[in-house]
Amino acid sequence: MATNIFSIGQSALQAAMAAQATTSHNLANALTPGYNRQVVVQSSAGGINYGYGFVGQGTQVAEIKRVYNDFLVKQQLASQTSASSLDSYYSQISQLDNLLADKDAGLSPALQDFFKSIQNFASTPNTDASRQSVLSGASTLVARFQALNDQMAQSRTSVNTQITSTVDSLNSYSAQLAELNKAIVKAQGAGGGQAPNDLLDQRDQVVANINKLAKVTTVAQDNGSMSVFIGSGQPLVIGEQVTTLVAAPSADDVSRLQIGYSVAGGKTAIIPDNFFYDGGSLGGLLKYRSETLDSAQNTLGRIATVLGSTFNDQQKLGLDQNGTPGTDFFNVAPPVVLPKSTNTGSGPMSATITNASALTTSDYTLSYDGTNYTLTRLSDNTKTTVAGTAFPLTVDGVTYSDGGTPTPGAPTMAAGDSFKIQPTINGAASLSLAINNTQLIAAAAPITTSGNATSAVNASTPAANTGSGVISNTSLDPKTFVQGSSVSFATSVVAGTPPQLQLAATWANATPAPDVTVTYPDGTVSTVSGNTPFNYQTGAVISSGGVSFTLTGTPATGDQFNFAPVAANQGTASISAGSVDKNYLATPLTAPLTLKYQTTPAVGFAVSPATTAPVTVTHKDGTTATIAAGAPLTYTAGDTYTYQGMSFSITGQPSAGDQFTIAPNTNATSDNRNAQLLAGLQTKNTIGNTSYQGSYSQLVATIGNKTNEINVTNTAEKARLEAITTEVQSESGVSQDEELANMIKNQQQYQAAAKVIQAASDMLNVLFQVIS
Repeated sequence: MATNIFSIGQSALQAAMAAQATTSHNLANALTPGYNRQVVVQSSAGGINYGYGFVGQGTQVAEIKRVYNDFLVKQQLASQTSASSLDSYYSQISQLDNLLADKDAGLSPALQDFFKSIQNFASTPNTDASRQSVLSGASTLVARFQALNDQMAQSRTSVNTQITSTVDSLNSYSAQLAELNKAIVKAQGAGGGQAPNDLLDQRDQVVANINKLAKVTTVAQDNGSMSVFIGSGQPLVIGEQVTTLVAAPSADDVSRLQIGYSVAGGKTAIIPDNFFYDGGSLGGLLKYRSETLDSAQNTLGRIATVLGSTFNDQQKLGLDQNGTPGTDFFNVAPPVVLPKSTNTGSGPMSATITNASALTTSDYTLSYDGTNYTLTRLSDNTKTTVAGTAFPLTVDGVTYSDGGTPTPGAPTMAAGDSFKIQPTINGAASLSLAINNTQLIAAAAPITTSGNATSAVNASTPAANTGSGVISNTSLDPKTFVQGSSVSFATSVVAGTPPQLQLAATWANATPAPDVTVTYPDGTVSTVSGNTPFNYQTGAVISSGGVSFTLTGTPATGDQFNFAPVAANQGTASISAGSVDKNYLATPLTAPLTLKYQTTPAVGFAVSPATTAPVTVTHKDGTTATIAAGAPLTYTAGDTYTYQGMSFSITGQPSAGDQFTIAPNTNATSDNRNAQLLAGLQTKNTIGNTSYQGSYSQLVATIGNKTNEINVTNTAEKARLEAITTEVQSESGVSQDEELANMIKNQQQYQAAAKVIQAASDMLNVLFQVIS
């Protein structure tokens, strides 16, 4: 029995030593990352039946158990990968937010200063100072666009750099994980199935490190190894097999790095970015690039493109200081067209901005399946599928074709080919000034409008006259004069002694020809009808059809005296200043266009020269009507007429014969109407339903709101992670106080076991003494 007690004491001593060693191991690794507390699990060694009962055999160490809660650890991993993603996203977007919202470095101050210079220019279009101020403001605005875009480009480069660094880290961790799998399988086999706790901790720590970079899914294998998948299921480590990742240029855009892995034939299979969106710093980076950076850079580019295009359009509708049509004020970037690296087709693809105001902030792809072409708007996956005969194809303000002239057609593509089109990505980077001469800024409108405000006789004598006849004291009675008519007085001689000089009137556009009244110097008055000749005396006052004048001197036979009167309008009607649109550039006005109000044969305006294209009439209620080319213009007060790109409105009630004129502007130096329209672009809805500033404000607000959303979500996720981590630590972490208490307990257990052995030894000694 003493030997049995000795064995029992020995087992207790060994258990106490194992417990003390485990406690010491816990204390030594209290600060080791990923270490899980270990405990000794003891069990009874059983007993031997001596007939009178079972006598115990002591204790045995069943296992060294790792305190590990799989459920909590998986929660911790899920929260950690989400927090890492949000951290990564926030670190990038907060920089962008600070850049765009900066009151000094943002776009808003430059926009305001530029249009302030335009407004000053509109007030004083003839001063060199105001014109130079416009160019200076434009130069500052262009520089601001480029500076903002440069920062975004640097952010894009930073994302590429971090992708490369992350891929290197993932490859390093995956190699470590494979080695740990190998070591665990080996150790578990050599240990009779006992878990190699420290190796398991090391492997879990590597998994946790991978999880911070990309969301991890783990699958335990029967042999003790672990298969690890990242993202939405991409295998990273299967047992000892490692998938080596690479940061590879996208086939659609070589400047854009994506995650891939090597496949047979020396090729690289690309993993879609959205596979990584669910977590990890890599997911945060990729989401930032696709959700925020791409859109922000495209939005900034759209503002620059629309501003440059619309400003150019209005500039070209005006006249510069030299009286010539305006030219482009800004150089605007064309869309970027990127052929897929695997394309086999031979034809080029052309994309041209034809309506800047219709641009979106999306990128597009044009693909070909061998029969039809499909244009996909990537922001919402909207597809437009057409046959080759539908080209040139215009979608969202961009026209696509092969760029052929004079008739563009469909690009020559092979089945499976595609192009990526970025309409606005370079808008801000490539915006620049197209002019540097202040005289080239187009302040004036190309047309002028007027109504006959004063009466004019417009008398003239042909250079062929040989006599000394002189016209003076001219006047016009607008109530008598028939608007649009003219009269010429020709001299002739009647034979006699002495010969008699006579005059005869010839009227045009006046039926019947008006009578002629002659008041001679002696006071006598003579009236003749129509074209009847009458005797001439120097100083005679001649009146006919509202035209009155005095003729002196001695005209020669055949001399003529011509009158092309214009009478002041008698009605209350007035004409607007008039404006032009881009259609005007195709048929600019080269000679005055006269509108004469008539009551017969139809009420309205007769146009001279006659219109050669339809005229659109827009009534005050917004309804429209079309008047055929050459037909008189029907009139209702407030109507707006649009003809060959020119628009003007007439209000009030005209009288019969009233005239209005639309003419080319020949006084461009003092006109500021186009400058006012340029200034008006500041508040005009040129980008969808908002202005340049409105669009930029929307961009700032969108980025600001997203930044705040990410920050709030990140704060909440970090609080959740901290709570889970605390719970994990409370269960699996090492408490030094607890372990010190265990150490004392283990010492006591050891001492007690030693006492048992000593007691057994004493019993044996007594037995030996009795025997001897």
